[in-house]
Amino acid sequence: MKFLKASVVALLALVGNAQLSVAQTTTPPASKYDQHKVFNPLFYPTNGNEYRTAGGEPGAKYWQNRADYKIAVTLDTAANTVTGTVDITYTNNSPDKLPFLWLQLDQNIYREDSRSQATSAVAGGRFANKAFTKGNEITSVTISQNGKSQQANFIVNDTRLQIRLADTLKANGNKISIKIAYAFTVPEYGTDRLGRLSTKNGWIYEVAQWYPRMEVYDDVLGWNSIPYLGSSEFYLDYGNFDYSITAPANMVVVGSGELTNPTEVYTAATLAKLAKAKASNTTVMIKDSSDIFSTSFYPNKASLT
Repeated sequence: MKFLKASVVALLALVGNAQLSVAQTTTPPASKYDQHKVFNPLFYPTNGNEYRTAGGEPGAKYWQNRADYKIAVTLDTAANTVTGTVDITYTNNSPDKLPFLWLQLDQNIYREDSRSQATSAVAGGRFANKAFTKGNEITSVTISQNGKSQQANFIVNDTRLQIRLADTLKANGNKISIKIAYAFTVPEYGTDRLGRLSTKNGWIYEVAQWYPRMEVYDDVLGWNSIPYLGSSEFYLDYGNFDYSITAPANMVVVGSGELTNPTEVYTAATLAKLAKAKASNTTVMIKDSSDIFSTSFYPNKASLT
């Protein structure tokens, strides 16, 4: 009985200590967060360095990497697909060696297993799709570096593709070439600038984010490889773009840049209107409603590039 009594006393003592311990740890520490600092004139100031000043201007050794693109794709209106290749010349102007590269595959937001779909609360909403696609279907990735071409060692994670280099890309202006063969289905219900519309005269295609592109490597975050969810804008390296689009000859292709082969894709009637518009201070309709079905405005070919 003495042993039992002692055990009960010990148990009570332990319970008492436990209650005391709980009482001591349930009081959270005082927060050091001050919401007023958000409105300070120097909110989260950073010190300057050789790459950028404290005020944000480029410093004495400021740098940006560069990505030049050569893209050739074909629009298949029967399958509603874009198929082609992108050749990227990437220049590492940073002072850092790069053992791997990150690229963006924006079309992968339309995959059923994408993070974009997982974070879209409303089915069929602005950033949710009524139907899914396979996203960017990558056929091959080839790299050329130090005079040697080889199949790339790469992995795809959601909207990102990482190329793991056998030879580190050296700093201060060294280059690497990347060639990617790819395809994707243009979704009927895309997001904002991407989708297709069925009309009595055929499909209208609006295609954005239509090629694999380089992520940005900078002096602030290194690789900016945050997954694309569909609701953000873009951060890109500067570079030149040379692209060609092959489409049915009865379609009008609109894109940014300067057309380099107008006589190959326009008829004499269209070229005459373009010349008139160039010399006019008023609006000139190159193709109005009366021209849509006029054979004089479409070359007599199956497709044009």
